[in-house]
Amino acid sequence: MRGQNDALRARELDGLARVHDAMQILRGCETPEALIVAAPRELCNACGFTRAMISRVRGSLWDPVAVEVRDGVDDEIDAFRDYIEAVQIPLDHLLLETDLVRRRVPGLVTDVATDARTYQPLAEVSRSTSYVAAPILPTQRVIGFFHADRFGEPVPVDAQDRDVLWTFAEHFGLLFERSVLIERLEEQRVRLHEAFTGAASGIAELNEAELELVRRGPLADLPALAGQRRAGTSRIDTLLTRREREVIDLLVSGATNAVVAHQLVVSEGTVKSHLKRILRKLHVTNRAEAVAKYLHILRLDDEVEQR
Repeated sequence: MRGQNDALRARELDGLARVHDAMQILRGCETPEALIVAAPRELCNACGFTRAMISRVRGSLWDPVAVEVRDGVDDEIDAFRDYIEAVQIPLDHLLLETDLVRRRVPGLVTDVATDARTYQPLAEVSRSTSYVAAPILPTQRVIGFFHADRFGEPVPVDAQDRDVLWTFAEHFGLLFERSVLIERLEEQRVRLHEAFTGAASGIAELNEAELELVRRGPLADLPALAGQRRAGTSRIDTLLTRREREVIDLLVSGATNAVVAHQLVVSEGTVKSHLKRILRKLHVTNRAEAVAKYLHILRLDDEVEQR
């Protein structure tokens, strides 16, 4: 008995060491998409599985994203790949995956044929006899799953396989979150760089214009010029704030709330709040009327300036 326990312990420690090595390899992936593609391969290499699959959870559905199969293990893998590329599986209350989402713990299916928690269409295409699964949850929300088995081998998966998969999934979740944050920070950096570059260019142009005005314009003309600026102030500038102008300018181009939020680096809720204020200030009831009135006011301003 002691010898058996020692062997199990040695296997567990070896699995943990392999997971650590796999994470070091995955850390070299430059994007979240690259991580997703590489994860099933490294899972097979680290944990000794012959097949591994990563899936994503979207609302009440989950769908496989990528699968890794060791060479020579599955001659019908092409049919399996074709199936998972098209399938979307509902998170029904009896499925194992639904339990993974609810309880946020890994699962083990020792007999696919008799276990009611399996999604039978997928089980038939995969021809798996036993498998392990674990949720991916970088925060408190499950965003995906790992599934793995030992297809083509006489030894089925067991509780220790489930536990080592769980360790892999936990570490992958943290690594994936880190990759997403790095990508978002880089996007923010690029936007800020563009914004500051544009601001610097605008300030430089303004500075040059002011210098030209002082040099060329006689002092007697200054009051008249100031009066022209006041008279030429746009009605839109008096109605809407700068941020509201940015929002409606994007709406004019046909942008959705989501696109506006992405462009302005704000939440969709913030965009909706801006839109409500725009509707109220323009005395309209919907975004189409707001765009039409906005363009109408701009056209009137142009006509005034041309007189």
